[in-house]
Parts: sequence; structure tokens; C-alpha cells
Amino acid sequence: MQTPESKSQILTPGHLEELLSHLEACLWQKQAVDGHWHYPLDDSVTMNAEYIFFLFWMNLDEKDLIQRLANFLLQQQNEDGSWSLYYGGSPHLSSSVEAYLALRLAGFSKEDPRMLKAAQAIRSEGGPPRSRVFTKIWLALFELHPWDGVPMIPPEILLNPKGSPFHILEFSYWSRSVIIPLTILFHIKKTYGVNFDLSELYPSKDSEQDLGYAPVIPVDESWIHKSYQQSLQWIKWDSLFFGLNRAFNFYETGLTVKPFRQLAVQKAKTWILEHQDESGDWGGIMPAIMNSLMALRALGEELDSAPIAKGLQALKRLCRGESDSIRSHAHESEETVCLQSCVSPVWDTALATLALLESGVKPTDPRLQRAKSWLWSQRITRKGDWIHKSLISPHEPTAAWCFQYHNDFFPDLDDTALVIFVLHRLGMGLEELEPALRFVFGMQNRDGGWGTFDRENTQWILNEIPFADLRSLIDPSNPDVTGHLLEALGGLGLSDRREVRAAVKYLKSCQRPGGSWYGRWGVNLLYGTCAATVGLRAVGEAQDSECLQRAAEFVLKQQNPDGGWGEDCDNYLPETQRAEGKSTPSQTAWALMSLEACGFQDRERKEAVDRGIEFLKSRQIEDGLLEPEFTGTGFPRHFYLRYDGYRLYFPLIALGRIQSSSNSSSS
Repeated sequence: MQTPESKSQILTPGHLEELLSHLEACLWQKQAVDGHWHYPLDDSVTMNAEYIFFLFWMNLDEKDLIQRLANFLLQQQNEDGSWSLYYGGSPHLSSSVEAYLALRLAGFSKEDPRMLKAAQAIRSEGGPPRSRVFTKIWLALFELHPWDGVPMIPPEILLNPKGSPFHILEFSYWSRSVIIPLTILFHIKKTYGVNFDLSELYPSKDSEQDLGYAPVIPVDESWIHKSYQQSLQWIKWDSLFFGLNRAFNFYETGLTVKPFRQLAVQKAKTWILEHQDESGDWGGIMPAIMNSLMALRALGEELDSAPIAKGLQALKRLCRGESDSIRSHAHESEETVCLQSCVSPVWDTALATLALLESGVKPTDPRLQRAKSWLWSQRITRKGDWIHKSLISPHEPTAAWCFQYHNDFFPDLDDTALVIFVLHRLGMGLEELEPALRFVFGMQNRDGGWGTFDRENTQWILNEIPFADLRSLIDPSNPDVTGHLLEALGGLGLSDRREVRAAVKYLKSCQRPGGSWYGRWGVNLLYGTCAATVGLRAVGEAQDSECLQRAAEFVLKQQNPDGGWGEDCDNYLPETQRAEGKSTPSQTAWALMSLEACGFQDRERKEAVDRGIEFLKSRQIEDGLLEPEFTGTGFPRHFYLRYDGYRLYFPLIALGRIQSSSNSSSS
């Protein structure tokens, strides 16, 4: 403990230089010749399992690839035989069921000791009847679960008129790009028969006949502004939609005449073909690519047709161990392949560039100027689905950025915010960035916040349908994307705009009683609080304001005894108020960024910052900082991500800003 008169270590000259230099060197080492960065992603083992399903269902002769995918699954198996949703997580039933089926398809006997342990673990969790909707869809595609036990969406949904809460544009981008091809698979029900059953996974004989839907996992939805919620609370949505889904199933299986079916199927096929990128991707994400390929194949498209051939190559590009553009982790061998759900080069490049700028690298450095050129070359100028609900005329020029190499139809606000921020810091003027600013302001929601991919994508009723057990079918305003946009707009000198004032009002309205903000795309309160505090400060919110001081107090209370901060992936339960979990470098960096934004002039905060820095130094390894934990979010409580670059650029951003603040206060 320091005495009141003692000087904080962070003000000591040279205290941060060694760690800053180490992280800088690690980043420079990974920059590609053309100026961009690209780090691997870790996500759910279901990606590998579903790729094995796909290869069998499509009748593709890929024995070597299947074996290497299976080897990766075996490497991820827990000691008790189960598989987890994320590193260090508890057994996860759906992941375990899918991994088990994939290994059976790959040729592993149910008598294999590893499979016996897996079966026992699955039975102890309730077996396939308690698994998620997507797991049951895959089981049905292999004739291992009846279609009557699968919540379905008919292709006729594409015929719903605009303005309907069930119009396809009311679904989030990731949902509609996955659901539209699924409606074709639900219609055709093309299956791949196997010569085994999965009776060994069921706790009892009676449970094999269980067609009920698994209980929905509770998730925090308090951050969603639900219009009309109060007036509709009397409706029992689960009972209503359960009945409607039974009616859909009867419509599917009991009626031979469906007057609008062929029109709907043709519309779905047209949508799929029109939304394929030139690269072969659909939406830049594995599930959309896979489902689209299967839908086209079910409709009779040949494997050598252009859409399918290009799509198959797009999937291969997502494979660590196969792709030329994704570096494998050092511990991964040639005997394994890992299919990533997506890739993140634009996000990686913008964050790496920002980190180096914050650490003191000059904007004129030729290496950063190469990054600038690469980022500018990735801008998307075509109009995607987002145009339909935006405030932008179809004839006005726009520019935006996506997360991946290829996703021209669905750019996002988060990447666009970060890219325009760093491009401006690298010397690009507002006139050049005007098309991107038009996109940003034209996508702001009426509540003042921003969603991630679409405007006014707020039909919360969609999360109540049985198919939506992930409860992520919509894309409303969220605090972290809104905070990132405020940081960018403040950096561009646009703090006085009315759109900024509306966003500030939105952020203040969704601050939690304890001082934190929800994190949609990072785990969880530490990420959301970091984005909100940094964004508010960037547009002129005073450090001594009530909202920032409450945020700082929240962050201080979450610090762990080891000096770091951490938050477990399952910290998305309803009414979550604390950030509890093992300390990690990226989450510690978010806490430090929050404290820097809110001000750390008093002794208590200086000591907290000192301890946080010491924690980061304790995690130093040869290629950066040690962080095997998952700190990125895909779908809360259902799908998480580990961005390998987070352990580098967020600590570097935090340390650079702390050093700059310390130098300013001491001069």
C-alpha cells in the first residue's frame, strides 16, 4: 500500500516503456506485406462438427479433411468426456451432442473409451431432447430426430408484406442470411441416412420419444428498448408461439396442397443467389455459407455449378490449417484443421493501427500508411439490405466497412466507426470520409443509439418464437457500438452534431444502476462500460460528470486481488450487475481504458491502475501477453469468441493512453 505522499508508479519515467515496446514489436511482426493484420479466431467446437456434417450431407469425398477436423474435436474434449462452449467453461450439452455425432460420422465407434465418456456426459445433461434448435435440425438432417420435434420457419415468410413484424428484413442480418436457406431445407427435408442411431445418448427409453423443446436459457435482455412491452405483458408469448409452431408443423407435414409454396421457395432461392459475394461468401459467416450451399444442392444445383463451387472455396478459406490467409496457432499441428465461424482482418487491422498510434508511433510511419491504404481499399460502396430502412437515398454515395475480407452486402457500424477514426488520425480529411459519415448518420436509430448492421431492427417479438432459442434474432441499439461511434465522431471533431447529442442521451439512459453498461460484442459489463465511457469522454462529457464517476466506481469495485479484471462468459444472466471472473489482459485493458477516460487523479484510482499494469506485466510471454480465455461475444450464453489479437492491441491502447495522461498531468 502506498502512503499518501508516495508517487504512483505510472508517473515514473520509463515504467511502461518495456511493456509498450514488447507489444509494439509483437504487432509489427504480424503485419502483412500489404499493410494489414489478421489474427485467428477461436470459437465453438460446433463449427468443426457442423463442417463434418456438411461434408457428409453434401456427399463430398474429403476423408483427409474430415479426419483432421475430427482430430481437432478430440483435442478439445474435456476430461469428463464433454465439450465446452468456451475455454475453461462447464460442459455444454449441444456442443457435446454435435461433437459426438461428428465423431461417429468420422468413423469412431461408440465403444471407443472417449466416446463412452462423451455419451455418459451427454446423458447426464438430459441428452438430445434438451439440446438447442440448431442441434436438432442437424439431427433431423441425418434422420436421427423427427422433423415434428424441430421448430420450423416456412419459406412463406418471404411473402410477408413490409411493415409486418415477421417480414424478413425485421430479422437481423445474421439471422436472415441463415434462416432463408433453412426455409428451403425445411421444405425439401433432404436427409442423409446413417447406419447407426444415437440411443446411447438418451437417459431412458422414454426420452427417445421426447419431442418437446428444450427450456430457453435465460439471458439478459434488459438492455433492449422494447416498444409496446408494457401494453403487451399480459400475452403469454411462449404458449402463443408454441401453438403457432405446432400449426406450422401440421402445415408442413399434414397438408399436401400449399398454394404459395413454390413462389416462396423461388423467392428464397433468388435471395440466396442475389446475396452471394463475388468471392463465394454469404454474409462472411460459416453458417450462412453452409446453409446456402445445402439449400442450392437440395434444389438440384450441381456441385460444379458456379455458386456451389465458389461457396465451397469460401468455406475452405475459413479453415485454419487449410487457408492461406489465417495463421494457425503455434500449438496446432498439421494433423488438425479448425473451421472458424468467420475472419476479422478489417477489425484486426483497425485495432492494431489504433494501438500503435496510441503507443506513440507517428501517423506518417510508412508501415501505418500501408495499413491506411489497405483499409481504404476495403471500403464497401454498394447498397445492401440495410438501405431499405436507412435514412439514406439509394442514389447517395456511401462507404462502409465489414468485419471480414468478403461481406459486401452486410457492412457494420462497429468496423466503420473504428476505420474512419483511424483513417482520420492517419491524415484522411472529412471530405474524403463524407460517404462513410453519410452511412453512419443514416443508420442511427430513433432512440439515439446504433445497432450493428441495420437500422430500426427492433422487433423484439421475434425473440419469442420457438426457433429463437438463442434470443438473438434482432439487432437493436447497443451501448458498445454506440460508444465506439461516439469515440470516432469525437475524434473527427463532430461532437456538436445533433446526432451525437441524441447518442449521448441514449447512452445515459441505458447505464445500469451500478454504473456499468451492457456489452453486446464483448464480455460483458467491462466491455460495454469501456466503450461507453471512452465514447462519452471523446465527445466532451466532463470527467467529473455523474455518469462517468459512477462508471469509475463500478470498475474499481470489480478489480481482482491479483490486480487485473476479468469477467466470465456466462455473466449474461438477467439483471447481471457485477463483472466476476478470472483476470485477463484484454478485460484488464478495458477496465484501465475506462479509468483513464473517467480520470485517475486520486490515490485510490492511481493505485488501481498501478496494480492493473503490474498484472499485465505478469502475463508477458514471447509473443505478447498470455490470454487463453474467451472475451468476445457472438450470442450471449450461446456463442463466444477468442480474438487472438485482443491480448495485444487493447493492452497497448490502454497503456499508451495512460502514459499520455500521466505525461500531461505531470507537465
